[in-house]
Amino acid sequence: MNIKTLPTETKSSIRMQKRAKVDLLLGTLIIIIMTVLSFAFDIEFVESLYQLTRDHENWELDELIFSFLWVAVIATIYGIRRVIDIRTINKEVAYHAFYDSITGLPNRSLAQYQLEKSLHSVKRSKLTVCVIFLDLDNFKDVNDTYGHDSGDLLIKKLGKRLASVIRNNETVARLGGDEFLIIAEFPKDSTNIQTLISRIENCREKPFNINGIHISVAFSIGVALSPQNGNSVQALMVAADSAMYEAKKNQLNSACYYTDEIGQKISERYRLSSQLKHAINNDHLYVVYQPIVCLTSGNIKGYEALTRWNLEGTHINPEVIVSLAEDIGSSEDFFKWLLNTTLKECSEFVKPDQFIAVNVSARQFLDTHLIMNTTHIIAKYPDANIEFEITESSLIVDFKEMINRISALNELNIKVMIDDFGTGYSSLSRLKQLNVDKIKIDREFLSDACHDEKSAGIYEAIVNIAHKLDIEIVAEGVESIEQQLFLRQFNPIYMQGYLLQKPQISREQTPEHIIRNRVINH
Repeated sequence: MNIKTLPTETKSSIRMQKRAKVDLLLGTLIIIIMTVLSFAFDIEFVESLYQLTRDHENWELDELIFSFLWVAVIATIYGIRRVIDIRTINKEVAYHAFYDSITGLPNRSLAQYQLEKSLHSVKRSKLTVCVIFLDLDNFKDVNDTYGHDSGDLLIKKLGKRLASVIRNNETVARLGGDEFLIIAEFPKDSTNIQTLISRIENCREKPFNINGIHISVAFSIGVALSPQNGNSVQALMVAADSAMYEAKKNQLNSACYYTDEIGQKISERYRLSSQLKHAINNDHLYVVYQPIVCLTSGNIKGYEALTRWNLEGTHINPEVIVSLAEDIGSSEDFFKWLLNTTLKECSEFVKPDQFIAVNVSARQFLDTHLIMNTTHIIAKYPDANIEFEITESSLIVDFKEMINRISALNELNIKVMIDDFGTGYSSLSRLKQLNVDKIKIDREFLSDACHDEKSAGIYEAIVNIAHKLDIEIVAEGVESIEQQLFLRQFNPIYMQGYLLQKPQISREQTPEHIIRNRVINH
């Protein structure tokens, strides 16, 4: 980016300069008018004043004139200095208005200005404008672990590294937080776009030395192109941001290019987000329950509560509901609604010796109000046997705090089950540090285990380790008699899946004796 072409003043400073020019013009005009009037009317005020001072005073007019002259000279010098000072201040204000204070890179306002210029310049050319959104992954962990000063230093060094790979026809800016924007112009269908992306991706190859600590960074990249993805600043930035969000959600290791499909997903997500809060507050969501059954006896040991949302005939995935609730800041409200609704409904069909399992996301589990909200709600249902299900991947968010939360819940007589076990990033050795009651082995392992010896071996290893640690096993996703027969070798074990019953609302639960017969007779 050519610095000379950038705006160097704010709207306020431009307005001040216009006002100063008007004042100067008016002042000059008044001087000219007064001078003309003086000649026109042949004013002899100075001569009269001079004669008066000669006749009645012991000093002459020249001393008086020189006094005014010195005042005028000093006033002129003062005025010039003040103008220079104002221009300097204006430049400093303009710098802070258009440049990021941490990295020294252009900020959002200047980036949008440059993008608008680029779009205008390529209208009649065969060039395309490339907009790249870059967002650090898990940057919050750096701030929480090493402090915000270290986080700012990491941002500064990353900005410097990005700036070092940018060429003359390219711009890198910091939008705020851990977001960066890169703007470039290329010939249409040019392979140079991928070359630029490769240069950017190389910036994460080497770790950063932050106060003697080496920190590696990962970031998600979204790419939008003009004119195919938009012809305005807002359209391109939204498109690039959407592509980046898609890359982050799918944990892509390479840049994600914006497509119409991504745009439709984002539009649908915004539509759902706008309606979810209303749905939570007005009980438009509902809960279904799926039994968890003992493989040996066929008795129902408990039920898992699953959220459902039927929006205009479309069934919204429970994971989407949780994610949307977190996006719109309604995660806590959603948790309270789910726990209240579940405990109220399950009191009508869940027996005293059966448990009810409620899914809790990582953010909900680490919410500072979790224990307080849970204590307040379960006080209304003292006989409920409650378990919280958290995914294995949630454990890596803050493992130490997870241990503390599990202990606090155990004091409330609430047990914890690890869901989707085997798909996350925690090691088996961590199981001994967690006071969990059950682990639910992910359905993908069971699906493969019936046909693949290695998968069967992994399944057996998980079961054996859990039994050694006195942790109960739930096999989820049991959909065939073949899978049930495979699980018989691992007694004691619990089952859950469509073979026994699909998730149903509370009043449509299958009687226990029917499920028992299904298990025993297979």
